[in-house]
Amino acid sequence: MIRRTALASALLAAAFAPSTGCWATNPDTPVIEAEDVSMDVAAGSFRRAGERGDVYSLAIDVSTETNGWVTDVAVGMSAIVRELNHYPEDHTTDDGWRVYGPHDDDDGRDSAWMARIKGDEGGSSFEVYIGRRGMAAEQMELLIDGMISVDAEQRDGEFTIDFDTIHAFADVLDHAREDARYGGSIAVTFERDLDSRHKRVEMDFAGFHFDDGEDDLDFDGEHYTYRREADGAGQFHFGARSSFEGVGWSGPKLERMQVDMIWDADHAGRARGVIAEIDGEGDLWHGDVHVHECFDARGGLTWRSINEPYATYEPTYSFGEETSCVRSEDDLMKIPE
Repeated sequence: MIRRTALASALLAAAFAPSTGCWATNPDTPVIEAEDVSMDVAAGSFRRAGERGDVYSLAIDVSTETNGWVTDVAVGMSAIVRELNHYPEDHTTDDGWRVYGPHDDDDGRDSAWMARIKGDEGGSSFEVYIGRRGMAAEQMELLIDGMISVDAEQRDGEFTIDFDTIHAFADVLDHAREDARYGGSIAVTFERDLDSRHKRVEMDFAGFHFDDGEDDLDFDGEHYTYRREADGAGQFHFGARSSFEGVGWSGPKLERMQVDMIWDADHAGRARGVIAEIDGEGDLWHGDVHVHECFDARGGLTWRSINEPYATYEPTYSFGEETSCVRSEDDLMKIPE
């Protein structure tokens, strides 16, 4: 009932870091790792078991895709920092930044890179810039900046990715789409407990949009939250605005889709998907759409319900009994937006 998106393939993949054969890192300077910011929604439930719910599947897809165009960029930029920080900096600023570059890419592409790094084994700040071959430092464009702090028990950090910069240099970045419109920025904060499974990842979208002629999505002002407790229980929230005309019960105006999902330590849980008018604007045929689902520890659907009158479009859509749910609607209401 709810349309899926495909942003990971549309934007970036893991092969983002440039070829930097003559550069390279002081292993004492911490950088962002994939596990710091990756979102493993209901991580133990990927074993196929019966029918999957639409909302459940959408949450899995979105978390996986978000890992692709956020985690992979951050880890790719960390690879650049690792490369650069291994060699003597080109110069040091008065306030302690070690500056590397600009250096032209070694792989023949029309790109150049510059990084600013400050910190030690307990934490670091970083900025990564991209430009075109031969550009001076003042011409380079900021792609990602952030900081990280590390001790024996915890890793915390934050960073911001500028997708306007990625779009501007899509022709020299592996897997960046040149045939789509996208831009804006994503600010990420995270905390990760090294002695348990506890992790929190928050993402704030500013001016972020994506349009490839098939999907036209607006994320400006949206907030994603992923939280995993020490025992593996967790929750996930995301939202986006788009036209849902293609599903057959909406017109061309924009509505907002929101998905909330919660699961216990055994990975059984509950999900809710809502498509709603925005400030009274929209053209859903019968008002807001609400889909409720519950799933077992293997991800199999145990209950599903859609509100009237949309249920009349698919009379067999509702499934199972709500008594099968291990989490309540009140639990979902507690998930922060």
